[in-house]
Amino acid sequence: MFKTCKSCGTTFDLDENILSKNVLWLKCSVCNEKWSLSDKPSEDTKKKNVDIDNKLKAEKNNSINQTEKVTSELASIKSVVEDQTKKMSKKNNPILDIKNKSVAEISSELSASKLKLEDVKQEKNVDTIKNKIKKDKKKFNFFPFVFIFLILFFSSLLFFRSALFSYSYFYFPKNTEKYIVKINDVLSSVQLPILVELGHIKMVDFVATIQQETVKFSGVIKNNSLRPILTPRIRILAIREDRKILMEKIIVTNEKIIMPSSTIDFNDFSRINSKEENISVKAVILKKLF
Repeated sequence: MFKTCKSCGTTFDLDENILSKNVLWLKCSVCNEKWSLSDKPSEDTKKKNVDIDNKLKAEKNNSINQTEKVTSELASIKSVVEDQTKKMSKKNNPILDIKNKSVAEISSELSASKLKLEDVKQEKNVDTIKNKIKKDKKKFNFFPFVFIFLILFFSSLLFFRSALFSYSYFYFPKNTEKYIVKINDVLSSVQLPILVELGHIKMVDFVATIQQETVKFSGVIKNNSLRPILTPRIRILAIREDRKILMEKIIVTNEKIIMPSSTIDFNDFSRINSKEENISVKAVILKKLF
């Protein structure tokens, strides 16, 4: 039951069960106005009381609905937050991983990372050294050295030409015999003919006999070296006492080279227009091959 103060208009909700017949009047707690309880409420006041009661019930229902909505929204938010936290916990967290790892694992990872860094530094150093070498090669001029090498090479060929041709006769006799005369002509034009190495050969057992107007002679040429030597030409001279040359002949043997530590024989004859007895015959090894 609702009662309204006529003075200030404040409405009070009274429980009819508490009210008894002994309660004759009511007092407003706001303005201290008193009024009689026996006053019957009018129709308007009854309607107002009913409206107020309905409003209060509606407000209670609305508040209940609002609290239910809020609780449901909070529950949904809580579930979403829990899902997100679960997802975040499943992801790799480096800080948590470091906390969970042991000291040995962390030290091994640090050593591995140091080794990787050292390898990278070494690779960089190697690359820089290679680049420097390439730059130095680009800056370096090879032409003078190539020129000097060619000069030394051809000079050595010319200096050791006799030994080279002796080996050429040993390995390629036909080709050497075919081209050696032409090569000698070219070298002779620059005063470098093919020569015989007289220091490694010696003539032994030379014998000459004169019968009537015929001179017969023979001898042996020995190679004292351990490699093949070009066979020299032999010049035979018949000289009178007054140093006059009565006969001159050059002997060319069929053997083009004398093998190491071996000998070759030669023998021939020649005629002279003199019957004098005091004639000497000499044999001379020629230095020039042609």
